[in-house]
Amino acid sequence: MGTANQTALCLQPDILELFQVLESNGMKKELQEVGTLVEYLENMESKFGEVLSELQEVKTQLAQMEDKGIAATTTRMVEKAEDKIQEIGDQFAKVKSNLIQSAKYAVSVFREKGTEALRSAVSAMKVPAVLSALKESLHSGMENMDKSAKKMESVGNEFHAMGGHLKNIGRILIGKERKEPEQRNPDKGILAKVQKAFLMCGRRFSEMEKQTENTLKKVEKFRNGREKKPSVKREIQQIKSERSAKLVPSVQPSLLPAVIQDKAR
Repeated sequence: MGTANQTALCLQPDILELFQVLESNGMKKELQEVGTLVEYLENMESKFGEVLSELQEVKTQLAQMEDKGIAATTTRMVEKAEDKIQEIGDQFAKVKSNLIQSAKYAVSVFREKGTEALRSAVSAMKVPAVLSALKESLHSGMENMDKSAKKMESVGNEFHAMGGHLKNIGRILIGKERKEPEQRNPDKGILAKVQKAFLMCGRRFSEMEKQTENTLKKVEKFRNGREKKPSVKREIQQIKSERSAKLVPSVQPSLLPAVIQDKAR
């Protein structure tokens, strides 16, 4: 997850210039709004690194398993979870990239048309709508991880039962009586570790969703200080309309990635 280069978002030249222009023109609330979004996005980047590390650790352990059948099945589940995490991470990266473009546009329109145009450009970034869409994606990620954990539990139970059946077959073939399979210890073994990793990822997504909700409330307070509370749903619909109309480059760029816009339908 990252922008076109590795420079921190708050140190991007276009972002810094927008901060300076907003501050020099006394637009404190607009500066707070954009600054809060920048801080939020940078914090989320480190959170995604933590989520991915949870799965990468168990993948390393799976590669060392002797039972390649179980390892292959479980690795596929982990890779699907990784794909989901990366998909959401890419959405955040796109928002960061779009924010830099929007900052550049805002400064440009200020130089051409003045402070009111600058104020409109910041408002047109539709930060609440963007945060709301990201919150929805994080919630989807949480649900995906929880479902993966439940599947992993079922897979573990089936493999455990299969092992018991194979042992009984061996006992029967040598003339011994079959035994009832031992109860599976849900906290033991690599499959249990994978399940715990999924659950941990789900909890992290839940925490990120809550943080997004808190950031959204904070931004809305800034906006409510200067205008009537915006309708997030209406703003998302407006973004979609602008995208479908294929606006010319001179129009305010959208922060919302196309993949999130499609989910907002």
